[in-house]
Amino acid sequence: MTATTSVTPRTSTYANHKLSFWGVLRSEALKFRTLTTNWVMTLVIGAVLVLLALAVGAAINQLYSYTTDPQLAADAAERGAMPQSVEGIVDMAYGLGGSGMQLACMLIASVAVVFIASEYATHQINTTLTAVPKRSMVYLAKLIIVSIYAFVIGFVFAAISYFVGLMLVNDNIANQVDFNSGVVMNWLGVAIFSMLMAWMGLGFGALLRNNAGGIVLVVVLMFVISLVFMMFPWEWATDFAKYLPMAMGETIIGYGLPDDAEIGYVQAGGILALWSAIPALLGYLRFRFTDPK
Repeated sequence: MTATTSVTPRTSTYANHKLSFWGVLRSEALKFRTLTTNWVMTLVIGAVLVLLALAVGAAINQLYSYTTDPQLAADAAERGAMPQSVEGIVDMAYGLGGSGMQLACMLIASVAVVFIASEYATHQINTTLTAVPKRSMVYLAKLIIVSIYAFVIGFVFAAISYFVGLMLVNDNIANQVDFNSGVVMNWLGVAIFSMLMAWMGLGFGALLRNNAGGIVLVVVLMFVISLVFMMFPWEWATDFAKYLPMAMGETIIGYGLPDDAEIGYVQAGGILALWSAIPALLGYLRFRFTDPK
Protein backbone atom coordinates (compact mmCIF):
# COMPACT_ATOMS: atom_id res chain seq x y z
CA MET A 1 0.00 0.00 0.00
CA THR A 2 1.41 3.28 -1.01
CA ALA A 3 0.78 6.45 0.89
CA THR A 4 -0.35 9.46 -1.01
CA THR A 5 0.65 12.90 -0.02
CA SER A 6 -1.36 15.92 -0.92
CA VAL A 7 0.57 18.76 -2.41
CA THR A 8 -0.86 22.22 -2.20
CA PRO A 9 -0.46 23.87 -5.60
CA ARG A 10 1.71 26.91 -5.55
CA THR A 11 0.22 30.13 -6.79
CA SER A 12 1.87 33.31 -7.87
CA THR A 13 2.06 36.10 -5.36
CA TYR A 14 0.41 38.26 -8.03
CA ALA A 15 -2.55 35.94 -8.59
CA ASN A 16 -4.87 37.90 -6.33
CA HIS A 17 -3.77 41.29 -7.55
CA LYS A 18 -6.31 43.20 -9.59
CA LEU A 19 -5.43 45.07 -12.72
CA SER A 20 -4.87 48.70 -11.82
CA PHE A 21 -4.68 51.81 -13.95
CA TRP A 22 -1.36 52.67 -12.31
CA GLY A 23 0.04 49.34 -13.49
CA VAL A 24 -1.19 49.96 -17.04
CA LEU A 25 0.30 53.45 -16.96
CA ARG A 26 3.67 52.07 -15.88
CA SER A 27 3.63 49.43 -18.61
CA GLU A 28 2.85 52.04 -21.29
CA ALA A 29 5.60 54.28 -19.91
CA LEU A 30 8.00 51.34 -20.17
CA LYS A 31 7.00 50.77 -23.80
CA PHE A 32 7.47 54.43 -24.60
CA ARG A 33 10.91 54.86 -23.10
CA THR A 34 12.27 51.63 -24.59
CA LEU A 35 11.43 52.65 -28.17
CA THR A 36 14.69 53.80 -29.76
CA THR A 37 12.72 55.84 -32.27
CA ASN A 38 11.40 58.07 -29.50
CA TRP A 39 14.89 58.93 -28.25
CA VAL A 40 16.11 59.67 -31.77
CA MET A 41 13.09 61.85 -32.49
CA THR A 42 13.56 63.68 -29.20
CA LEU A 43 17.11 64.60 -30.16
CA VAL A 44 15.91 65.72 -33.61
CA ILE A 45 13.17 67.87 -32.05
CA GLY A 46 15.70 69.50 -29.72
CA ALA A 47 18.13 70.11 -32.60
CA VAL A 48 15.38 71.70 -34.74
CA LEU A 49 14.29 74.08 -31.98
CA VAL A 50 17.84 75.11 -31.05
CA LEU A 51 19.07 75.57 -34.61
CA LEU A 52 16.06 77.63 -35.63
CA ALA A 53 16.45 79.74 -32.49
CA LEU A 54 20.01 80.47 -33.61
CA ALA A 55 18.74 81.34 -37.09
CA VAL A 56 16.16 83.73 -35.63
CA GLY A 57 18.84 85.23 -33.38
CA ALA A 58 20.93 85.99 -36.47
CA ALA A 59 17.86 87.48 -38.18
CA ILE A 60 17.24 89.68 -35.15
CA ASN A 61 20.76 91.09 -35.45
CA GLN A 62 20.20 91.78 -39.14
CA LEU A 63 16.91 93.57 -38.46
CA TYR A 64 18.51 95.61 -35.70
CA SER A 65 21.29 96.71 -38.03
CA TYR A 66 18.62 98.09 -40.38
CA THR A 67 17.25 100.28 -37.57
CA THR A 68 20.65 101.70 -36.60
CA ASP A 69 22.38 102.08 -39.96
CA PRO A 70 20.68 104.62 -42.28
CA GLN A 71 22.39 103.21 -45.36
CA LEU A 72 21.21 99.66 -44.66
CA ALA A 73 17.73 100.97 -43.89
CA ALA A 74 17.65 102.81 -47.23
CA ASP A 75 18.84 99.72 -49.11
CA ALA A 76 16.17 97.62 -47.41
CA ALA A 77 13.49 100.17 -48.30
CA GLU A 78 14.54 100.05 -51.94
CA ARG A 79 14.03 96.29 -51.92
CA GLY A 80 10.54 96.77 -50.49
CA ALA A 81 11.38 95.56 -46.99
CA MET A 82 9.21 96.99 -44.23
CA PRO A 83 11.11 98.71 -41.40
CA GLN A 84 10.94 96.94 -38.02
CA SER A 85 10.68 98.86 -34.76
CA VAL A 86 13.10 98.15 -31.91
CA GLU A 87 10.13 97.07 -29.76
CA GLY A 88 9.13 94.52 -32.39
CA ILE A 89 12.68 93.19 -32.55
CA VAL A 90 12.79 92.84 -28.76
CA ASP A 91 9.51 90.89 -28.90
CA MET A 92 11.15 88.53 -31.40
CA ALA A 93 13.92 87.94 -28.85
CA TYR A 94 11.34 87.13 -26.17
CA GLY A 95 9.86 84.49 -28.48
CA LEU A 96 13.12 82.71 -29.29
CA GLY A 97 12.00 79.62 -27.38
CA GLY A 98 9.21 78.89 -29.83
CA SER A 99 11.04 79.82 -33.02
CA GLY A 100 11.08 76.30 -34.44
CA MET A 101 7.74 75.01 -33.23
CA GLN A 102 6.06 75.26 -36.66
CA LEU A 103 8.34 72.41 -37.75
CA ALA A 104 8.92 70.67 -34.43
CA CYS A 105 5.17 70.27 -33.87
CA MET A 106 5.05 67.84 -36.79
CA LEU A 107 7.82 65.75 -35.24
CA ILE A 108 6.11 65.70 -31.85
CA ALA A 109 2.85 64.54 -33.44
CA SER A 110 4.80 61.89 -35.35
CA VAL A 111 6.16 60.46 -32.09
CA ALA A 112 2.58 60.07 -30.81
CA VAL A 113 1.44 58.50 -34.10
CA VAL A 114 4.21 55.89 -34.02
CA PHE A 115 3.61 55.12 -30.32
CA ILE A 116 0.22 53.59 -31.07
CA ALA A 117 0.29 52.78 -34.79
CA SER A 118 3.50 50.75 -34.53
CA GLU A 119 1.72 48.32 -32.19
CA TYR A 120 -0.73 47.55 -34.97
CA ALA A 121 2.10 47.16 -37.49
CA THR A 122 3.89 44.61 -35.29
CA HIS A 123 0.64 43.03 -34.00
CA GLN A 124 1.78 43.79 -30.46
CA ILE A 125 -1.60 45.39 -29.89
CA ASN A 126 -3.13 41.93 -29.61
CA THR A 127 -0.82 41.11 -26.70
CA THR A 128 -1.57 44.46 -25.08
CA LEU A 129 -5.34 43.98 -25.26
CA THR A 130 -5.08 40.41 -24.04
CA ALA A 131 -3.17 41.55 -20.97
CA VAL A 132 -5.44 44.58 -20.47
CA PRO A 133 -8.94 43.85 -21.81
CA LYS A 134 -10.16 47.28 -20.72
CA ARG A 135 -9.36 49.22 -23.87
CA SER A 136 -10.35 52.58 -22.44
CA MET A 137 -7.71 52.12 -19.76
CA VAL A 138 -5.01 51.41 -22.36
CA TYR A 139 -5.92 54.39 -24.55
CA LEU A 140 -6.07 56.78 -21.60
CA ALA A 141 -2.69 55.56 -20.37
CA LYS A 142 -1.17 56.15 -23.80
CA LEU A 143 -2.73 59.62 -23.95
CA ILE A 144 -1.31 60.55 -20.55
CA ILE A 145 2.17 59.29 -21.44
CA VAL A 146 2.41 61.23 -24.72
CA SER A 147 0.91 64.31 -23.04
CA ILE A 148 3.54 64.32 -20.29
CA TYR A 149 6.33 63.64 -22.77
CA ALA A 150 5.28 66.41 -25.17
CA PHE A 151 4.65 68.96 -22.42
CA VAL A 152 8.01 68.35 -20.74
CA ILE A 153 10.15 68.38 -23.88
CA GLY A 154 8.27 71.40 -25.18
CA PHE A 155 8.99 73.39 -22.03
CA VAL A 156 12.60 72.20 -21.62
CA PHE A 157 13.60 72.67 -25.25
CA ALA A 158 11.90 76.07 -25.37
CA ALA A 159 14.01 77.18 -22.39
CA ILE A 160 17.21 75.80 -23.92
CA SER A 161 16.45 77.38 -27.30
CA TYR A 162 15.76 80.74 -25.67
CA PHE A 163 19.08 80.89 -23.82
CA VAL A 164 21.10 79.54 -26.76
CA GLY A 165 19.47 81.94 -29.22
CA LEU A 166 19.86 84.90 -26.86
CA MET A 167 23.62 84.29 -26.72
CA LEU A 168 23.78 85.21 -30.40
CA VAL A 169 21.62 88.32 -30.16
CA ASN A 170 23.20 91.77 -30.19
CA ASP A 171 23.81 93.03 -26.64
CA ASN A 172 21.77 96.18 -27.30
CA ILE A 173 18.72 93.98 -27.85
CA ALA A 174 19.56 91.27 -25.30
CA ASN A 175 19.93 93.86 -22.53
CA GLN A 176 16.36 95.02 -23.15
CA VAL A 177 14.95 91.54 -22.62
CA ASP A 178 13.59 91.19 -19.09
CA PHE A 179 13.44 87.55 -18.05
CA ASN A 180 10.48 88.27 -15.74
CA SER A 181 8.35 89.78 -18.53
CA GLY A 182 6.52 86.69 -19.72
CA VAL A 183 9.40 84.57 -21.02
CA VAL A 184 8.42 81.56 -18.91
CA MET A 185 4.81 81.95 -20.03
CA ASN A 186 6.06 81.77 -23.60
CA TRP A 187 7.76 78.47 -22.80
CA LEU A 188 4.51 77.29 -21.24
CA GLY A 189 2.72 78.15 -24.48
CA VAL A 190 5.23 76.04 -26.40
CA ALA A 191 4.65 73.17 -23.97
CA ILE A 192 0.86 73.37 -24.38
CA PHE A 193 1.19 73.50 -28.16
CA SER A 194 3.43 70.41 -28.01
CA MET A 195 0.97 68.52 -25.82
CA LEU A 196 -2.00 69.29 -28.05
CA MET A 197 -0.05 68.12 -31.10
CA ALA A 198 0.61 64.85 -29.28
CA TRP A 199 -3.16 64.44 -28.79
CA MET A 200 -3.68 64.95 -32.49
CA GLY A 201 -0.94 62.48 -33.41
CA LEU A 202 -2.20 59.77 -31.05
CA GLY A 203 -5.74 60.18 -32.38
CA PHE A 204 -4.74 59.91 -36.03
CA GLY A 205 -2.45 56.97 -35.23
CA ALA A 206 -5.30 55.08 -33.58
CA LEU A 207 -7.74 56.06 -36.30
CA LEU A 208 -5.63 54.89 -39.27
CA ARG A 209 -3.44 52.31 -37.46
CA ASN A 210 -0.65 53.17 -39.85
CA ASN A 211 2.46 55.25 -39.20
CA ALA A 212 2.67 56.94 -42.60
CA GLY A 213 -1.07 57.53 -42.85
CA GLY A 214 -1.29 59.14 -39.41
CA ILE A 215 1.67 61.44 -40.07
CA VAL A 216 0.26 62.47 -43.45
CA LEU A 217 -3.06 63.41 -41.84
CA VAL A 218 -1.23 65.62 -39.33
CA VAL A 219 0.66 67.34 -42.15
CA VAL A 220 -2.55 67.87 -44.12
CA LEU A 221 -4.40 69.36 -41.16
CA MET A 222 -1.53 71.57 -40.01
CA PHE A 223 -0.06 72.76 -43.31
CA VAL A 224 -1.94 71.76 -46.45
CA ILE A 225 -5.37 72.98 -45.39
CA SER A 226 -3.89 76.31 -44.26
CA LEU A 227 -2.22 76.81 -47.64
CA VAL A 228 -5.36 75.87 -49.52
CA PHE A 229 -7.56 78.33 -47.65
CA MET A 230 -4.97 81.09 -48.06
CA MET A 231 -5.23 80.69 -51.85
CA PHE A 232 -9.03 81.03 -51.95
CA PRO A 233 -10.16 84.53 -52.98
CA TRP A 234 -13.31 84.49 -50.86
CA GLU A 235 -13.54 86.49 -47.65
CA TRP A 236 -15.10 83.63 -45.69
CA ALA A 237 -12.07 81.44 -46.50
CA THR A 238 -9.69 84.11 -45.22
CA ASP A 239 -11.74 84.45 -42.03
CA PHE A 240 -11.86 80.69 -41.50
CA ALA A 241 -8.09 80.35 -42.04
CA LYS A 242 -7.56 82.43 -38.88
CA TYR A 243 -9.02 79.58 -36.83
CA LEU A 244 -7.05 76.70 -38.38
CA PRO A 245 -4.67 74.72 -36.11
CA MET A 246 -1.41 76.25 -37.36
CA ALA A 247 -2.72 79.79 -36.89
CA MET A 248 -3.84 78.93 -33.36
CA GLY A 249 -0.46 77.39 -32.58
CA GLU A 250 1.37 80.48 -33.83
CA THR A 251 -0.80 82.62 -31.55
CA ILE A 252 -0.08 80.45 -28.51
CA ILE A 253 3.70 80.56 -28.96
CA GLY A 254 3.79 84.21 -30.04
CA TYR A 255 5.00 87.04 -27.82
CA GLY A 256 3.72 90.59 -27.65
CA LEU A 257 0.13 89.85 -28.64
CA PRO A 258 -1.83 93.13 -28.63
CA ASP A 259 -4.48 93.55 -25.93
CA ASP A 260 -7.12 94.17 -28.60
CA ALA A 261 -6.18 91.10 -30.65
CA GLU A 262 -9.14 89.31 -32.22
CA ILE A 263 -7.98 85.97 -30.80
CA GLY A 264 -6.15 85.94 -27.48
CA TYR A 265 -3.94 83.29 -25.92
CA VAL A 266 -6.76 81.58 -24.01
CA GLN A 267 -9.11 81.54 -27.00
CA ALA A 268 -6.37 80.19 -29.27
CA GLY A 269 -5.55 77.46 -26.76
CA GLY A 270 -9.20 76.46 -26.50
CA ILE A 271 -9.70 76.33 -30.27
CA LEU A 272 -6.51 74.32 -30.81
CA ALA A 273 -7.55 71.97 -27.99
CA LEU A 274 -10.81 71.37 -29.85
CA TRP A 275 -8.96 70.68 -33.12
CA SER A 276 -6.75 68.19 -31.28
CA ALA A 277 -9.48 66.58 -29.17
CA ILE A 278 -11.59 65.63 -32.21
CA PRO A 279 -9.01 63.22 -33.73
CA ALA A 280 -8.15 62.00 -30.23
CA LEU A 281 -11.82 61.15 -29.65
CA LEU A 282 -12.27 59.55 -33.07
CA GLY A 283 -9.14 57.49 -32.46
CA TYR A 284 -10.51 56.38 -29.11
CA LEU A 285 -13.81 55.29 -30.64
CA ARG A 286 -12.06 53.12 -33.21
CA PHE A 287 -9.63 51.78 -30.61
CA ARG A 288 -12.46 50.98 -28.20
CA PHE A 289 -15.13 49.53 -30.47
CA THR A 290 -13.44 47.90 -33.48
CA ASP A 291 -11.43 44.73 -34.00
CA PRO A 292 -7.67 45.38 -33.68
CA LYS A 293 -6.85 43.00 -36.54
